[in-house]
Amino acid sequence: MRVFIVGFFIFLTLISLATAVEEDECDPIYEEWTADSECDFNCQDLCTPVQDICICREGYLRDLPTGRCIPEDQCTPAPESISLSCLEQ
Repeated sequence: MRVFIVGFFIFLTLISLATAVEEDECDPIYEEWTADSECDFNCQDLCTPVQDICICREGYLRDLPTGRCIPEDQCTPAPESISLSCLEQ
């Protein structure tokens, strides 16, 4: 009987871990859970529609190379393409 009870509790624990909500994985300071959003705004100015994911809180933008949320004023803009008119012939 004891083995049955222990097995039952292990089963319940595994079920609860398998069905855990991913919301707990958001960084509590910089991110928040969203069910649906038009964009996960980022430093590179790319609009990426998202669903059921952590997005950056107000005042923070996602840095795509690192995947982390950083303050807006610390974003490094995407490099602009350089064109030399003297080479365009």
